[in-house]
Amino acid sequence: MNDEILAQQLAKTGNLLDLLNDEAWVRETEAIEAECGGQVEAGLGLKAYVEQLATVPSAAFRQQRRQVQLLSILLPELKAWLQSWELGRIFEAVYIEAQRQLFEHLQRPTPEQVIWLDSLLAEDSRQISPEQKTVRSQAIVMLVQMFTEDDWQALAQTAAEETARGILQVRHRQLHQQARQTQRPG
Repeated sequence: MNDEILAQQLAKTGNLLDLLNDEAWVRETEAIEAECGGQVEAGLGLKAYVEQLATVPSAAFRQQRRQVQLLSILLPELKAWLQSWELGRIFEAVYIEAQRQLFEHLQRPTPEQVIWLDSLLAEDSRQISPEQKTVRSQAIVMLVQMFTEDDWQALAQTAAEETARGILQVRHRQLHQQARQTQRPG
């Protein structure tokens, strides 16, 4: 991968994964691989991995690419949504749990979700301004519908556990600080 292309992509969208949505880049990459007679890899350490990839059916690659494209759209929406909850120090733990749930739901979407996800990908492939992306503007509504009662319980449990962990860390620091103060010769 060319550093200039990566820099341009980062400046353009702020997300390197968006390159996977660029048909021209994908075709160029495929042409480079065809020219060299196989998969382009980064060093000998990936040889076994590349050999394993050769056994994966092309349909699996297409499905994986679709997953990456969906995640490149939905993860920023998920993050912004969760940030609006003002979770403070527990944000990261809740966000990781929400990501896990999203990954699971994208593995087995309902028929209605498949229709919406297809529309989301189709809209994203068009070069339109963010204000014109009406399907993407429905992302939070769809996430709310996608997450089950168990998902919401898991998010609440994660938040509670992380809050408890933070409180106990404060207590531990206070006890440690008091112990140091009592050990000082006064």
